[in-house]
Amino acid sequence: MNEIIIANWNKVVSPDDVVWHLGDVAMGQIDHTLPLVRRLNGYKILVPGNHDRIFSGESPAKIEKFIGRYDEVFSLVTDEQKWTSIDGTTFMMCHFPYDGDSQERDRYSEIRPVESGIPLIHGHTHSAERVSRSEHGTLQIHVGVDAWDFRPVSDLEIINLFKENK
Repeated sequence: MNEIIIANWNKVVSPDDVVWHLGDVAMGQIDHTLPLVRRLNGYKILVPGNHDRIFSGESPAKIEKFIGRYDEVFSLVTDEQKWTSIDGTTFMMCHFPYDGDSQERDRYSEIRPVESGIPLIHGHTHSAERVSRSEHGTLQIHVGVDAWDFRPVSDLEIINLFKENK
């Protein structure tokens, strides 16, 4: 699976592209999976997910132990949510959706983004579903590899989904 992800990533990402990775990058053995990030093209920015050892829900000691390893393979590691503009539309980016989970109930409610009405780009759900709506009807776009043939999602694909689902 890792080789498929690497090949698919490098087909669509050039060395100069900026890629926001919305977490759960090293779900397996960190000694095996994290070094694979070096083989991925682009300027890679990580917003850690709950499977990453540097996730904000981890102990400060664990984060301190692992942060250097993530810094070695990512151009930047940042906090849980960021905003971006694509084609004049503002989106929030976060590992977590406003609501929705891979489990029966939503976990990590204390660190999920606050519902703001801003369309959200997220990971976390490990679902094939690309588009969902929050409880309040806000558009949520899932960019996990599970929904995108094991490859990153382009700005053009994001804005097209937004326009189709406004």
